[in-house]
Amino acid sequence: MKVSVLLIALLLFGVLWSNVRPEFASASGSLPSSFPPIDWTRYHNCTEIVAILTALNDTYPEVVDVFVIGKSWQNRSIYCVRLTNESVAGPKPEVFFVGYHHAREPITAELALYFVVYAATNFGSNATVTSMLNQCEIYVVVALNVDGFALYAANDWQRKNARPTDEDGDGRVDEDPPEDMDGDGFIEQLIDYTNPYSPVFLRWEGIDNDGDGQYGEDWIGGVDLNRNYNYSWTPGSSDPASEIYKGPAPFSEPETQAICDFTRAHHFAYAVSFHSGAELILYPWGYTHTAPPDQARFVDVCSDLSALTQGTVYEQSSDLYPSYGLWDDWMYGTAGVYALTCEIFVNETFWISEPGPYPNTYWEGGLKYNFNPFPQNIPASINRWMPVFYYVTNRTIAEATPYHDVCVNRVETDKTVVGESYVTHVNVSVKNKGFYAENLALTVRANNVVVYAQALSLSAGEVVGVAFAWNNSGLAKDRYTLRASVATVLGETRTFDNTYVGNVVTVSILGDVDGDFDVDISDVVKITAIYGLKRDDPRYNPNSDINGDGAITILDVVKCTAHYGQKYP
Repeated sequence: MKVSVLLIALLLFGVLWSNVRPEFASASGSLPSSFPPIDWTRYHNCTEIVAILTALNDTYPEVVDVFVIGKSWQNRSIYCVRLTNESVAGPKPEVFFVGYHHAREPITAELALYFVVYAATNFGSNATVTSMLNQCEIYVVVALNVDGFALYAANDWQRKNARPTDEDGDGRVDEDPPEDMDGDGFIEQLIDYTNPYSPVFLRWEGIDNDGDGQYGEDWIGGVDLNRNYNYSWTPGSSDPASEIYKGPAPFSEPETQAICDFTRAHHFAYAVSFHSGAELILYPWGYTHTAPPDQARFVDVCSDLSALTQGTVYEQSSDLYPSYGLWDDWMYGTAGVYALTCEIFVNETFWISEPGPYPNTYWEGGLKYNFNPFPQNIPASINRWMPVFYYVTNRTIAEATPYHDVCVNRVETDKTVVGESYVTHVNVSVKNKGFYAENLALTVRANNVVVYAQALSLSAGEVVGVAFAWNNSGLAKDRYTLRASVATVLGETRTFDNTYVGNVVTVSILGDVDGDFDVDISDVVKITAIYGLKRDDPRYNPNSDINGDGAITILDVVKCTAHYGQKYP
């Protein structure tokens, strides 16, 4: 065993193994009777996970804060858990863990959920947990691909998210997914073994829903979330039918955009994403075989984690195979975070096979328990990987030094289309993520035109909202991208988040609601269809509120029709 392993284990953990190995039984046993039932020998669905997180938030408010960081394609909330002793004031180092990027990997959500439950319920009684929550802020997204639970329940091969996608190029989306025709809980593929050295895939289990002679060729969803991050994204797969389809643009998916926005608002030292389908510890880069600048640090961390997880193999991600648009490459290359991926389970021996309908054909499947342990073996997998949370958190604490870091969290506008010489209301969120009070210079631009500037003073950890009315008088009719920036402060090294690119606002003819630089019947309809609605109604459209008084009234109709038929240019 390396000396660094012994030092880390002794200096950071103390009696780590005595705390980790018995944990499993105590986590379930310490829950209050009012808690939702938890059975660690079965997989929890999305609704059950949300119920457990909500109960944690309500039961342990002194150390647990559960909040939404974004929405999925199917409008499910993506929850994050912050674990820290809130009675210990002042800035603390931050660490981040993410589960369930891929729908067919539910064991990763179970691992993240277990840690959250254990940490909350054992704060104050377990010395290691108590010390971590006193000194650090631990953030855990138990499940990023929240739509994936339902997709996986119908198709255990499902990897991607729920973005409606036309895999077969017929102009329709999601119309012909595989189906479990024999009710065995697995989706199977029909393979022709006439030449056993070159088996041929024939089709998926299911029926030809769209009548095109193919079976299961247009799945529900989606985009591979772990190919959608904005770092070396371009070389990734542009084929919607590919399991590793990168999506139409970097951060095109609400799930990955939620991670991006959340990371911008924090100063993470280390971060870990959990996957399954292998048993490996991976570090950047995934897109190239060139070693990362901090390879020595990554190797040191990974070798320690290997020793703590029963000798798990570790390697640079590209050594497994080159991949593009990865979470950990973006976290490290753009956000400056020491990011790792832990592949936590594979069972290469589990596979089911039964005779097919034709000579030399077989139905094959069983990915469910190739990528995930049998339910009764969930505890063993969790126990193996729990030390990752302890090690990475304690290393974050041990290496923490005060830093300067400021950012723009968000730029939002009430309108995306506004009449020439009229007002758009803009809200900007600025955060001081560092340990020191800072004097900031905020500037907001529409394209290259400065539309707002203000000096700000923020204490350590403070978030400030800045609201202003942008009058576009003097600007030509055009589409304007709003960008808010704070100048780099003295000593700041992470500057990727000092600028936030916000909405595109179209400055157009008064009365143009849809932003096509043409006032026509469609604009009139968009106003009259919601006539009488006020700002607090969810159906209210601010673009239809021409004069911006918070209500759709006859005044808006008059202003629109007064310019009816006008076009630009």
